[in-house]
Amino acid sequence: MSGTPPQVVHIITGLQQGGAESMLHKLLSEARQQNPEITQCVYALGQSGVVGERLRAQGIEVRALGLSPRLGNPWVLRPLWQHLRQLPAGSVVQTWMYHGDLIGGLLAYAAGQRRIVWNIRQSGIGPADIGRSTRWVVRLCARLSHWLPRRIVTNARTAEAVHVAAGYAASRFVWIGNGFDTQRFSFQPEGRQRLRQQLGVGEHELLIGNVARNDPQKDLGNFVTMAKHVHQQQGKARFLIAGRGVPASTALRAQIAAAGLDQAFLLLDEQQDVPALMSALDLFCLSSRAEGFPNVLGEAMACERPCVSSDCGDAASVLGNPRWIAPISDPAALADRVSALLALPGEQRQQLGIGHRQRIQSSFSVASIWQDYLTLYRSL
Repeated sequence: MSGTPPQVVHIITGLQQGGAESMLHKLLSEARQQNPEITQCVYALGQSGVVGERLRAQGIEVRALGLSPRLGNPWVLRPLWQHLRQLPAGSVVQTWMYHGDLIGGLLAYAAGQRRIVWNIRQSGIGPADIGRSTRWVVRLCARLSHWLPRRIVTNARTAEAVHVAAGYAASRFVWIGNGFDTQRFSFQPEGRQRLRQQLGVGEHELLIGNVARNDPQKDLGNFVTMAKHVHQQQGKARFLIAGRGVPASTALRAQIAAAGLDQAFLLLDEQQDVPALMSALDLFCLSSRAEGFPNVLGEAMACERPCVSSDCGDAASVLGNPRWIAPISDPAALADRVSALLALPGEQRQQLGIGHRQRIQSSFSVASIWQDYLTLYRSL
């Protein structure tokens, strides 16, 4: 059966701030504008969060099931099971992330649904990237991928190769990149001034930042060591990391102290106003060892921030200029790129940022990404 689905049920692990969660929010916001006749609803297996609140504020149905990490309360899945059994013909079940793919996919299939689409959002699946239990989920999904989902969406071409090598069915994969809301994500002069005043960052100080949760894949230690190298050359440089679990990380604080950078660092929890945070930066630096399609890099580019990144996931293809890409987990090389960018005249850095935004507008609009998803759904 094919055609426009009357309903799409999205099943995701949780709705805290993150790349997959942000993409889901942008996708559904665009879908409501272009195709309001399609009913969209979201089930979070665990807890809701800031993204869940944003979706609810737009009138999208969101249900957080409260499933425990150890699956000790499986009965909380009952509302989802009942919903899946009652879906109108032609509906689509779109799952997100490994646990969503596994649990949501199995529930949907058992409920008689066959138009099931998985979504894989990262390229790192080794011990340094994800925990043991998640690696088991990946192994299970690899076996199920040969018959359970009709398609597997990945937002990073590097991720497809990694997962096929791990046993996933190559024939199921389809690439759909990430899209960005360039009306929301744009340079905000007022937000920049306000936030820098709140943070105590002077007008002539250079603020280098990263927006990432405290997670091994984000390699925040790489960022700290990079900062140590850069600070030796740029004494007025300051550094910022904002993300879930960052201020509470004793290991991260210890590394910053060991580098002698206590006074140069700002550690913030996840922020609601990400465009203002990006605008407050003079340079954005992504230090991850593993990503899929790095949302946060595209968001920084949309806000006209000059960017440097490690060669994680599809970062190089997003940024579009190898000059500003450093090898993974090589803080000296990352520092070289950051220092080279800071050495440019201010006007040249500004033009680089403007060029970044133009690239996002021309190549990664959320409107075209929703059409890619809709075309996929119609083909199932």
